[in-house]
This record gives sequence, C-alpha cells and structure tokens, in this order.
Amino acid sequence: MQNNVTFEPVKIEEVPELVRLRLLTRIETYSEIYPREWIDGFDTAQSEEKFRKIASDPNQNLLFINVDGKHAGYLCFGREMEKTMPENSICINMLYLLRAFQRRGVGALAIEQVRDYCRSIGRDRFYNGCNMHNKAALRFYRAIGGQVIAEYGGHENRALDQVVFEHLI
Repeated sequence: MQNNVTFEPVKIEEVPELVRLRLLTRIETYSEIYPREWIDGFDTAQSEEKFRKIASDPNQNLLFINVDGKHAGYLCFGREMEKTMPENSICINMLYLLRAFQRRGVGALAIEQVRDYCRSIGRDRFYNGCNMHNKAALRFYRAIGGQVIAEYGGHENRALDQVVFEHLI
C-alpha cells in the first residue's frame, strides 16, 4: 500500500500534462487491444479539448492520482458519459494507472474516492465500463466487488467490446 497517495483536481492549465498521461496509459493498456492507428494517430488537440470540457463540467470530478508527488494516473467520475451506462447514474468514466503503480493499493484508494462521493450525495451504487479484453482491469473490478450487469462484445473493433460493472456501496 502506498503511504503518500493524493487525488488532486485537474486544473485547466494542467490538461496538456493529463493528455500526455492519457497517451502513456493508452500505450501501456491498449497496445494489444486497440487498432494500431488509435495509438499512432493519437489526436492531442482533440484530447485536450475533451479534457478541458470535462474539467469544467460541474457533474464530473477529474483528478490526477499522485503517488509520492508524481502523476501515477487519473480518475474521472460523476454522471455517466457513455450510452452503455444506466441513465442518471454515477460512474467511473475513466480510471487509469501507469503500470508501475498498479497492484499497490492505489486503485482501491481511487475506488474509495468514488464510494465517498456516492455516500455524500446519497447514492447506494455506482457503475463503470471496462474493455472486455483488458484482463488486468477486469480482475481488479471483480476483486473490489463489482458485479457484471451487461456485456457488449463481438465487435470487429475490439476497442468497442465493453463490460459494465455495478458496485454497491
């Protein structure tokens, strides 16, 4: 378990750093899953625009996950952003950790951030999607008590194959 893990809101001026982190986590996580052009053709400007909108959206919590003062990953949670999620639900819209920080309790601390938020607004559950080919993430979400409530598989583009988890508080 990490002793010095913090969750810091992403400021608009920090969006370029978040986008660099997004690309690094995408390469680590999805090189064998996503089409090569999704990584080689990563659109930095489009990603920055997307994250600026999220960072200024009052229905979203966009946070850097820091370990010992270094950006280890990022977390976005709040209202659902994907059509595969239940309407008007609270969701983890993004949770990514660099490989070097995985399997050290950091992800579980991120989940606690979401649980605390749900408790603070009177919600008894939250949801997340996960690529069904991301075996490490699937193990993680099952290990923290997530229950699969939907699967959307069989797409020619494996990036679109998703599992939806429900987490009770």
